[in-house]
Amino acid sequence: FFMKPTRCFIFFLSLCVLAAGALQGQSMHIGDPTKNSGKVEWTPMQIETGDVPYGVPVERTFTVRNIGEEVLVLLDVKTGCHCTVADWTKTTIEPGQTGTITVTYDALKEGQFYKVIAISTNFDPEVGLGLSMVGNVLPKEKEGQ
Repeated sequence: FFMKPTRCFIFFLSLCVLAAGALQGQSMHIGDPTKNSGKVEWTPMQIETGDVPYGVPVERTFTVRNIGEEVLVLLDVKTGCHCTVADWTKTTIEPGQTGTITVTYDALKEGQFYKVIAISTNFDPEVGLGLSMVGNVLPKEKEGQ
């Protein structure tokens, strides 16, 4: 049995394809093409971690500000793999208030990484917005060095 993919899944899949292509330049087009635009401010939309030690989890936080006139709810936050987890404000975010999305990458793979986080809100539940975290995991130290 094959299930019809949801629009959010298709958008997330598109983000992953873009992420793979963007690894060379380590950036993606930053902007908000969703219905969140003009209602939600994402700071930043991409976090660059620089070099990080192998095996030391990298944790960074995105700030979400409700600049609209209605209550904001972060319905879901998805990461692209088990190596990245997210925790986010699960309560309502009133107009003028802020929430957070904290992303942790396990840093267990040497080399460049580009992690996309897809967020859906009550302002646009059908289409996820992509935030990203990029960096470079340094080579694992050899034992005896």
